[in-house]
Amino acid sequence: MKPTVKPGLRTVSIFFGRDRGMVFFLGFLVIATIFVPMVTLSRPGRFALALVFVLTIISGACATIHQRLVQYIVAALAILGLVVELVAERSPAHATLVLDSTLKLVCLAVLVFMTLKRTLRPGPVTAYRVIGGIAGYLLIGMTWAFAYQLVVDQAPAAIHFEAPPAHAAPRQLNDLIYFSFVTLTTVGYGDVRPVHPVVRSLAVAEALVGQLYLAILISSLVGMALQARPADVASQ
Repeated sequence: MKPTVKPGLRTVSIFFGRDRGMVFFLGFLVIATIFVPMVTLSRPGRFALALVFVLTIISGACATIHQRLVQYIVAALAILGLVVELVAERSPAHATLVLDSTLKLVCLAVLVFMTLKRTLRPGPVTAYRVIGGIAGYLLIGMTWAFAYQLVVDQAPAAIHFEAPPAHAAPRQLNDLIYFSFVTLTTVGYGDVRPVHPVVRSLAVAEALVGQLYLAILISSLVGMALQARPADVASQ
């Protein structure tokens, strides 16, 4: 006799279903975190990056958030951030820059929370859970990049780069993404260092989070795999 599922109790999960949204989400994150720091962005390049960011946020909201209202709120904040960034490109103002960075920081913080919540929930270890773990790691680096952006908007010399910028201060986002992931992975090439006290505190926090995240994620996945093994053996 097949078990019956009551209406309203069936849940849809990116990690336990056939949804491919997390794959696209991870793809957008890879583009934003790996390919963007390669180039100095022109105005069209910054616009393209803004579009990639919006697509990343929207795809991430659809992949990790099941509440439609929260999805709409996050997507609306991402689109509002795009509008604010376009306004800032035409008439740069300090308040506009701060608002743009704040909106993006809020969107990324929500996605970090939801992605980790889905990744570390009880259940079997699947490919989508692993993809979610990778996406969460990249999201942490992106979130800190915009946190640094907020400080740099206030103090352009808060982060010292050995190579002089090929553009006007403050530093572009591609530089801050590079600094964020160098800090997250504790690589420390020596070509950039925090100067402002707030940036130093953020850098310490990011380095600690980067190390703890890997340890907690790996141990959690191993524990889930070990818990699922006896059930698999008993069912055979």
